[in-house]
Order: sequence, then structure tokens, then C-alpha cells
Amino acid sequence: MKKFNVRVLAEIAIFAAIGFVLDVLQGGIWKSAFPNGGSIGFAMIPVFIICYRRGFVPGILCGLILSIVQMLGGIYVINSGSMEGWKSTAGPFVQVMLDYVLGYTVCGFAGCFAGLYHKSETKGQKLLWIIVGCSVGSLLKYASHTLSGCFFWPGEMWGVSGYAYSFLYNGLYCIPNWILCTAIMVLVALFYPAFINASDEEKVNTEEVFSEDEQNKEVNE
Repeated sequence: MKKFNVRVLAEIAIFAAIGFVLDVLQGGIWKSAFPNGGSIGFAMIPVFIICYRRGFVPGILCGLILSIVQMLGGIYVINSGSMEGWKSTAGPFVQVMLDYVLGYTVCGFAGCFAGLYHKSETKGQKLLWIIVGCSVGSLLKYASHTLSGCFFWPGEMWGVSGYAYSFLYNGLYCIPNWILCTAIMVLVALFYPAFINASDEEKVNTEEVFSEDEQNKEVNE
């Protein structure tokens, strides 16, 4: 399997690092606007680029690395002592998974549409799969944070509370992120497609590797 050669792993690590820097910057800028967590910016874009450049599994891995590195900078874990039922035991684990581990990891699901993007013959079709993939990744991230809010962060906003509060609060930053990052990815696909396409030289090298593998297999047989 050649999907995880050194070059691909290096790209995953580099883009995860870029995503972390962007996440830290936007978190600092919007800290006062979202006291309970959340920010608006471009941190999802590096994950989306890997998704379309390398596919689903590398995209998931890039998002997971970004999530883990983000956690190293500090996380907030709920105190489950006053909670009942499953929350009193599994609550902290579920909250950390929803708020942190899955936060950027699920953005990697945009990679499910990478194949359709590369197989598209027209620019319109390519842009469609960019929009669909980025929307799926963004909305899954929104859903993850919203579920965490429903379970662990009760509050009130604009006269509503409970599930509606979580939906509204997380929507204040998740929806702008969805629109902003999708728009940037569309611009990348239009004007800088090399970012989401392997170079011709790499394609040639990959074909040569596979050719050598087939020859070796024939000799061994």
C-alpha cells in the first residue's frame, strides 16, 4: 500500500501543524467573543486540503493529529461528581471525545468526496464536490460540538435553553467557519488547484514504484 509513503506522512504532519497554528491564532482573537469555547477562522482548511489531495484516511489522520496537538495546549474537562447516570462515570470521556478528539477528526470525512472531485471532467462538477465535502466535514464538526453542549453545557441564549441553546451557541461560530472555509477551498480549487492535486512528477514516480512492485512479484512467482 503506497498511500502512506514518507511524502504523504510528511504532508499530513505539516498541514496538521499549520492547522494548529491557525487554531491557536483564531482562538486568541475570538476568546472574548466565545467565552465557552469556539472561534472563527481557517483551521479546517489544512485538513480539507489533505482530504482532497490524499483522500479519506489521510484526511482523518490529519484531523486526528490536529485534535491531539490542540489538546496538548490545554483542555477543559467537566466535573462529573454532581452528575447522574452514565454521565457520572463516562461523562468526562464522552465530553473530551466530542469537544476535542472528534472536533477536527470528523472534518476528514470531506475526503470521502476526493475521488469524485478528481474524476470530475468539468470545473463545475469539481466545485460541487468541493462544496459537498467541505459541508459534510464542517457540519459533522458542528454536530459534535452541539451534542457536547446538549449533554454537558446547559445554558440560556435569546430566551431558549437546553438543546436549542447548544444549537444556537455552536452555530454562531460553526456556521461562519463552514461558509468561510468552503469559500476558501472553492477559491483554491479555482486558482491554485496544485494544492489539491499531486504533481505530475509524483504521479510518474508512483507509477514507477507500482511497476517495479509488479515486476518483483512476477519474478518471485
